[in-house]
Amino acid sequence: MKFEYDSKSKEYDASGAAYATKVVLKNRDGAYVPVFLPVEKIDLSNTELLNEALEVIYQENFPQRAENEKFNELKEQITKQQDASNTAQLSLMDIIDKLYEKKVLIDEDLTETKD
Repeated sequence: MKFEYDSKSKEYDASGAAYATKVVLKNRDGAYVPVFLPVEKIDLSNTELLNEALEVIYQENFPQRAENEKFNELKEQITKQQDASNTAQLSLMDIIDKLYEKKVLIDEDLTETKD
């Protein structure tokens, strides 16, 4: 369901003080959805109001989104680090194999510890 910006207005309480910016979104099927934003948002452009209102709708319908996105981002970073670590380990093993082939490195070299 694709929403479009329809209108905006300020909402006032019983004392006459503005308390919210009401953004009305509409879709092709004729549905209208009011979304309430902080009163200071009234000066945003129609595009910005649309984006803010869509974000509110999304957050209300998918409250775990931020957590899921953060976990996915962390998972991606861990995967990249694991890939880099695996590449480094393979490179090190290749170097060790070449040193063994050239008889520059022997088993005793790897078992010695430095004090």
